[in-house]
Amino acid sequence: MIGRKLTLYSFIYRGLSSFLTFANSAIAARYLPTASRGEFQLSTTVATLGQSFSGGYTNYFSYALPRRPEDRAQIVQMGNFVMYLFSATFWLCALAALWIWHPPLAIAYALVGIPFTFLFGYGSKLLNSLGEISWLNRVNIAQAVAFLVLYLAFIASHWHMAPGPRLMWTFRIWLVSWALCVALTLAVTYQKLGFGEALKWRFHRAEWRGLYRYGTASSLAIVTGYVNYRTDFWMLALLHSATTLSIYGVAVAAAEILNTLTQTIATMVFHRVTAASVDDAGAITESASRQTLITSIFAAFALALGMPVIVLIYSWHKYGGSLGPFYVLLPGLVLKATANVIAQYFSNALGRPTALTWVNLAVIAANALMCLGLIPLAGMYGASIASTLSYVLELALYVTWYRRASGRDSRALWRVTRTDLAPYLELARKVRARLARTA
Repeated sequence: MIGRKLTLYSFIYRGLSSFLTFANSAIAARYLPTASRGEFQLSTTVATLGQSFSGGYTNYFSYALPRRPEDRAQIVQMGNFVMYLFSATFWLCALAALWIWHPPLAIAYALVGIPFTFLFGYGSKLLNSLGEISWLNRVNIAQAVAFLVLYLAFIASHWHMAPGPRLMWTFRIWLVSWALCVALTLAVTYQKLGFGEALKWRFHRAEWRGLYRYGTASSLAIVTGYVNYRTDFWMLALLHSATTLSIYGVAVAAAEILNTLTQTIATMVFHRVTAASVDDAGAITESASRQTLITSIFAAFALALGMPVIVLIYSWHKYGGSLGPFYVLLPGLVLKATANVIAQYFSNALGRPTALTWVNLAVIAANALMCLGLIPLAGMYGASIASTLSYVLELALYVTWYRRASGRDSRALWRVTRTDLAPYLELARKVRARLARTA
């Protein structure tokens, strides 16, 4: 009962996270010129790429904690040593790059923001490994909430600001929101760890070996996974104008609401798969994969019905062209959500994140080649077609590799049974009964 209740609350938080992401994106779309909104989204994707790089290394600490709880202080102390030193070094390098190189505004703010994503990723991974899902849900929406409150206050007091400086102030508020989020996340994390020994920075040779081996492999897997996720967007940025990129970015942002919602299952499964035996982890993965597929399909139908309203809120005049590419992207993201759950079996149960890297590289190559051929012919539609086809390939590769690695029946990953549908059917019956009583 507690597990179901926690899962329900996690879905609610994911839904809130999706709403906040949408609200922030829509407000930026209304306040910023069309091309500037595209630059802002491009900057946030670059910053998240940095989080993906560090996320592989923070995965080591969250992988080691459930398996060696008796070494918790040693694991966390090494995490502190690496993550804080690395973040400080990156900030110094970023400031030097800004002084010497003078990069475009989107890249400049992304470089300054990346270390915040490092530290947030570290704290949130530790909370997940401790099983603190309730607090993880809260900190996951902290940055979006802070940005929304600060941005609305700024817009209210600077509604008539000239279009030129609006993007720079948007970036500044974005950085402040990340700083507040990181402060909250780390404060909660150390409180749950008990402060004391958990606050110290110490180098431990044994943890360094684990970090180097597992962390590097995991980092490559996550970075290639994120590049796989953004290949269509970045290829369109290379081959088309900033205005086209901004319109396509609305389709991407709306479709990713689906991915945000279904991450709830992956979050709940993470700790269980890591701590379970290999065979039990397989059973957990299969059940979670089917549940993700069901949930994704339901959520996709809801999004498909609501997308015209979303575009209307963004501004139909500016972003009406995003509607078609969105509907092409949606089926691919249903499959992508399922593939993400299966991927955890390799990284967390088998301790083989290199499997994810090989799959991601194959999918990136296929996606990029399709984009090169389709974007010049069909623009945004070409990018969305390439993305969806690449996710079909990704799921097929994971299902095939899972059968070989686990020795289990891979059909259990996607073949939905009546038992899987039972909770949804029961919910539908309750809703129908309640509606009948109120009629």
